[in-house]
Amino acid sequence: MGVDVAERPWDGCGKCLVGVRRLSRMKAATTSPERQRQDVLTAAASIGGHIVGWADDGEVSGATDPVTRPRLGPWLRDEMGSYDGLVAAAVGRLGRNVVDCLNTGCKMRDEGKLLLTHGHDGPWNLDDPADENRFTIEAWGAQMELRSIQRRNRDATVKARTAGRPRHQPSYGFRYVRKVMNGRVDSVELHPHAAFVIRNVAQRILADPVNVTPSSEAARLNRIGELAPADHTDVM
Repeated sequence: MGVDVAERPWDGCGKCLVGVRRLSRMKAATTSPERQRQDVLTAAASIGGHIVGWADDGEVSGATDPVTRPRLGPWLRDEMGSYDGLVAAAVGRLGRNVVDCLNTGCKMRDEGKLLLTHGHDGPWNLDDPADENRFTIEAWGAQMELRSIQRRNRDATVKARTAGRPRHQPSYGFRYVRKVMNGRVDSVELHPHAAFVIRNVAQRILADPVNVTPSSEAARLNRIGELAPADHTDVM
C-alpha cells in the first residue's frame, strides 16, 4: 500500500493514529523530519490507518521521558482528545531509554491502543514474547546509541575546553575573553550589559512572582527592543 494516508479528525474507525516525530537537533539542511514523515505514513498505510495529529518534537533529546515531551506528552496524558494509537519511524523515535520505551509500549497495550513503527510488520504485540523481545532489543539499541553519543560529546567538550576553544557560545550574561584575537579562550567574565539585563529580570520576578513571569518579562524586553540572547551573541 502507498503512503497516501488521509489526515483527518478521529472518526471511530479504530485506526486513528498520532504520528510521532522526534529530532535532537533541528537544522535548516536536515531532511530527517520529511524522512520520518514518509516512514510514519508508510507504517500507517500498512494497516489502512489515518493520521489524526502529529506529535512533532524538535530539539528534544531521546533521553527525555515521552510523557514530558512538549508535543507527545499531552497525547500520552490524554489531554489532546481521542486516538487509537501511535505510529513512529522507529522505536528510537519514541525514546532512547529502554524503560521509557517499554512504559510507552505497555501504556498503549494496557489501553488497547495500537503501536506501530516503520519496518515492523503490523502493530507491536507486547503480549507476544517474540514481539516483546524484539521491541526491547530495539529500545536497548537506541539507548546504547544515546550513551555513545553522550560519551563522544563529553569527550569532545573536555578536549575543546582544554584547548581553549569551547564548542558553544557563552551563556547569556557572560562573554569569552581572548588575549589574542581569534585565539584560545583565556577566561570567562560577566558581560556588563547582558548581566545587568538578566539580573534585572530576576529581581523583577522575585519581587512580584504572581504578576511578573518569565513570559511577561520576555514580552517587556521585546517591547523595549532588547536583543534576544542569540541575537545579542551574533551582534557581539
